[in-house]
Amino acid sequence: MIKLTEDAANQINAQIKNSGGESDPLRVAVTKHKNHKGFQYLMGFDKKNDNDSLYEIRGINIIIHNDLLEITKGMEIDYVEIEGEDNQFIFKNPNDPNYKVPTE
Repeated sequence: MIKLTEDAANQINAQIKNSGGESDPLRVAVTKHKNHKGFQYLMGFDKKNDNDSLYEIRGINIIIHNDLLEITKGMEIDYVEIEGEDNQFIFKNPNDPNYKVPTE
């Protein structure tokens, strides 16, 4: 199962609130880059299909296609400040060949 940081959950909840408080579950998808190793990550609100698994994480309904469960296992989604006032979601996925484990 994937994890959401508190910052990511707060940002997703803010987006749900800005859309009127009601939304479809959040779909998390992963595709492989065509020209090099590594994954591309996508998120958006969507309807649940028969081939999806539904999870509630930090009060947010998240759907993942069953074919992606193995490559998203252990993944963490965070929401961070990149530069100045620029913020974005980042995906820490130990199954991604380009992921580097942070060293302290």
